[in-house]
Amino acid sequence: MGLFGNKEEKKQKEAEELMKRYKLNNIDEKDLEMIKEIANDLAGTGLLKAGMAFSFAKAEEQAKVSYLSALVKQNWIIIRKLDEISKKLDK
Repeated sequence: MGLFGNKEEKKQKEAEELMKRYKLNNIDEKDLEMIKEIANDLAGTGLLKAGMAFSFAKAEEQAKVSYLSALVKQNWIIIRKLDEISKKLDK
């Protein structure tokens, strides 16, 4: 049981760091839980990307992972900006 607890705690910490990095802490409460779930899911995939970088994966595969990573980052920015717009419209 302790093994799974540590793994879940690590994923939670990574998710919180991801939210901090992309300044998602001030997101509306109704969306915050879903964002935390997405961040938790993505926290587990970080190992795949690191593993590919250290392996001798094909350059095409490494490029795909890099492009997908960039898209994820862009999506976080879009989510944050849409939340800011929504808050301004609610005022």
